[in-house]
Amino acid sequence: MPERVLVLGGTGTLGSPVVTSLAERGHVVRVLARNAEKARGMFGEGVEVFEGDSVSKNQIAKALAGCSAVHISLPTESELTAVRHLVDLAGEDAGSDLHRFSFVSGTSVREENRWFEVVDVKMRAEEILKESGLPHTVFCPTWVMEVIPNFIRPERAVIVAGKNPPGFHFFAADDFGRMVAKAYEDERSIGKRLFIHGPESFTLPEALGRFHHACHPQVKLRTLKVWQARLIAKLTRNPSFHSAAELIRYFDTTEEHGDPEEANTLLGAPATTLDEWIRHKKTEM
Repeated sequence: MPERVLVLGGTGTLGSPVVTSLAERGHVVRVLARNAEKARGMFGEGVEVFEGDSVSKNQIAKALAGCSAVHISLPTESELTAVRHLVDLAGEDAGSDLHRFSFVSGTSVREENRWFEVVDVKMRAEEILKESGLPHTVFCPTWVMEVIPNFIRPERAVIVAGKNPPGFHFFAADDFGRMVAKAYEDERSIGKRLFIHGPESFTLPEALGRFHHACHPQVKLRTLKVWQARLIAKLTRNPSFHSAAELIRYFDTTEEHGDPEEANTLLGAPATTLDEWIRHKKTEM
């Protein structure tokens, strides 16, 4: 049965393919975005757009009116506040149609990694959802291929190499969008933590090297240590590069976790390989 789904973070890297896939599968999709014009430009007339901030309880409440589900795909600085507001709103309105949540967590989100702020915030958000008793699904993705271009600049490409780079099963954002949308049509996904891993494992330097060779061979390639990348990110005030550098520092201490078998069985495994994704990106250039 089609839902009216509010997507928080719908213009983001992992949010936008969810919006597109939900709409393609017949759901009515509503996006709460700080920049409504940007959101309308991304999705066209087929998606409802409300202008507002996901940390404002009043603005979430207005966007939530008439929705039966909500998907949360927000950055660290806003996701915990948004989850608290959503749970409060669901409890305050006994006549609400809201009956389903989905939340984007991460593949290494587990107790022993709570020292890392991103992990701690996601764990706290998951705990709030679990304690609320509201039906929900938690998606735990590894690295998405769409982060790779963040390391390329017109003047240089940067590989950030940790001390012992782990392998990641990179997945394409479009595959993730399809899986989330399919979860809304399968009640078996409720109450699950579903790990999203792509079909092949590469270290980040390997993945970036392939992308650079295929799409930007003319750009000078430079390898940085993590401390160098963090310093450059601070000096350039580049939030994407800063986030990536911090994640690489973090993954020097842990690795990709979780078994994707259950998600693959319920929702269909991500099929896009890194080389296929790179070929597609090359045609867009």
